[in-house]
Parts: sequence; C-alpha cells; structure tokens
Amino acid sequence: MNLFWSSMVVSYMDWTSHTMERIPESGTLRMFDLAKKLERNGKKIYHFEVGQPDYPTPDNIAKAGIEAITKGFTRYTPARGIPPLLDAIEDSYKSRNIDIDGSKHVIVTPGAKMALFQGFLSSLDAGDDVLLLAPAWPTYRVMIRTVNAKPVDVCMKPDHTLNEEALKHAIARTVSALIINTPNNPSGGVLTKEDMKVIHDLAMDHDFVVFSDEIYEMLVYEGFKQTSMLEVDPNLERSLIINGFSKTYAMTGWRLGYAIGNEETISNMVRIQQNTTSCATSFVQYAGVEALTGDQSSIERMVQEYQKRRDEITRLFNNIEGVGCINPMGAFYVFPDFSEYGLSSTTLAELILKKIGVCTTPGVAFGAKYDNFLRFSYATSLPEIREGMEKLAEFLPTLL
Repeated sequence: MNLFWSSMVVSYMDWTSHTMERIPESGTLRMFDLAKKLERNGKKIYHFEVGQPDYPTPDNIAKAGIEAITKGFTRYTPARGIPPLLDAIEDSYKSRNIDIDGSKHVIVTPGAKMALFQGFLSSLDAGDDVLLLAPAWPTYRVMIRTVNAKPVDVCMKPDHTLNEEALKHAIARTVSALIINTPNNPSGGVLTKEDMKVIHDLAMDHDFVVFSDEIYEMLVYEGFKQTSMLEVDPNLERSLIINGFSKTYAMTGWRLGYAIGNEETISNMVRIQQNTTSCATSFVQYAGVEALTGDQSSIERMVQEYQKRRDEITRLFNNIEGVGCINPMGAFYVFPDFSEYGLSSTTLAELILKKIGVCTTPGVAFGAKYDNFLRFSYATSLPEIREGMEKLAEFLPTLL
C-alpha cells in the first residue's frame, strides 16, 4: 500500500490566467498592510498612505440609506441606475449650466473604478496606446493593461501643470485615448479651463477619446473652480466623464460612482453592467440622491479643513532639509521630492515606516519617472500631521 501511494504523481491545474500577469498588487495597500502588521505588534503608525476622507458620511446621507433599507429598497434596480438618481445627477450639472440627459447620458456604477473599467472595456481595443498625464493613479495602468492596451506616460511640468508640447509630441496614430485626472492624484495639480480646451482640440484633431476622472473636482482651494470636460465638450463628442461620491461626500465604503458620456458609449457600458455587477446597490443609490439634493454644507467645511492641513503639511515639508514640496491646488495629497536622499521611493517608504512609523506611498507607483517622490495624504487630523512630520523631520537628516 505504501509503495502504491509513494508512486502516485499528483498534478494540479494552474488556476492563474495570463491576465493576472498584468495585475500587480496595489502599492498603497501593500504599504497599508505592512503598517497594519506593525500596528498589531504594538507600533504607533501615522497613516498618510490611504486616500480616503477621515470624516464620517454626513448624517442626512446615512439616514437616507437606512431609510431606504427599512422601506424595502433592497432589490435589483435598472442596470443604468434608479431614475431619481439619474435625475439628481442631471440636475446637479444643470445647476452649473451644464446640460445633460440623465436618462441617456449617465450610468450609475458600484464605485468610480467600475465606471472607469467599463469605459475602457467599451472603448479600447488590444494594442491601442493610451496616454496618461503623469504622475498618474496606478489603477489606470492596470486597467489599461488588463484590456490589452498600452499605457504611455506624458509627464506634467515640474510644477504639476500641463506640458502641452510633451502631450503633442506623444500623440501618434495608435493613440486612441487620453486619461486626465484633475485635481490630480497624487500631486494635487489641476488643469485650467484653457488646458481642457487644448486637450479637447487635440482630441478632435487626432480622433481620440478623453477619459476625464473628476472625482476630486469639489476639493479645490483658494477660490479655484475646477472645469469639467463637459464645459468644453458639451456634445460629448470626445469625452467620457468619471465621477462619484467617495471623496466629496466621504462615502468611500458605499461604493457609488457614475459616468457621463454619449448615448453609444453609455449603452455599451450598460450592457457590461448587465452582465457583471447587474447594478449599483439599491439603497446606496437612494443615499446618493440625498447626497446630491440635500444639505451641501459638509463639502465647504471639509474643504476649509483640508486647506488648513494642506498649508501645514506643505510648510512642514519645506522646512526639512533635502525635501521639495509644492503646495497643491486640489485633492488631499502632497507629492514631495526626496531626490537628494539618493534612495528609491520603495526603499525610503519602507525605511521610514519601519523606523518611525510614518506610512506613505512610494512615488514609483505613480510612474517610473517618480521614483524620487513619496505621496502623503493629508486626509488625517492636524495633530496627526504635526506629530508625524515632526518624527520625519528628526529622522530624515540622519539619512543625509
């Protein structure tokens, strides 16, 4: 019997597809996991790595979600989204003098990531080149590679403004799309209305699509007003707008996003949703209606507090020897340059996490040319920012 079993060869099926070769782990969540492991061992961690508001979802929105559950709104909805939310999205843009038809031009999705992915699936073909204004959120590259297209970085200027000449130089016949994100994750840089017009004109001249990720559009400072691509492309000839509720309304865990595009693109995305997630969560959509139609004062309060934090973290960084940090105009990130330290961003990030408990995200995650940078989220309290930066200011000179 023993001889029989020892002679058997057990073979196992390889369950991993070739697609998985194009899907790496998240650089941000990898650092988060390392930090959590250290926390479990008793180390104090200062979390600057995860980009989510530290505010609770406003009470009126949370109550609307709970009320929807108690009323039995827990079943499937139309794949496109519930009519009250489509109407609320339409009205929110009309209040800004932007005319869309919610029943034709909008799809509601389980988070803005899903809106992006559906947009890529419906618009990109294998072998297409897709331009990214870099530094860029790493998930864009993963999604592009997943559909067998090729991401191509176009670096912004050192002050995180549009490099028009670099963009024009990068455009080729194989370019089918450009992804813009303004305000930008990770830099907090913004595109002006003039920049958006330049981008739209290039899209018209060279026949490519602009995916405009506008998830941070309300988180802007010093009176700046973020222009939507809808304002320069009102007929949606070349644009797909991605937006959601996570950042503006502190609803990251609710997973609610949407896309605005031409009828053909949105119809294609509806077909994808019908065959994948079916719909966004029913009662969450009702919470979304309240978010758009209810009290908006929470946004102003958050923005005012974020601006205080931005000013403080930038000031503290610029007092540290060997660090350069631009004061961003939007979002809740700073992207300081640590070139003088001569270390890769991954090495530096892991070093400061293990030594002093300050957790951040390596810049290389946002583009190969940003391996001297680290991203810090200031969606955390002022005392936490000051204490974490104090530890960083004491530790970094020891590396020089």
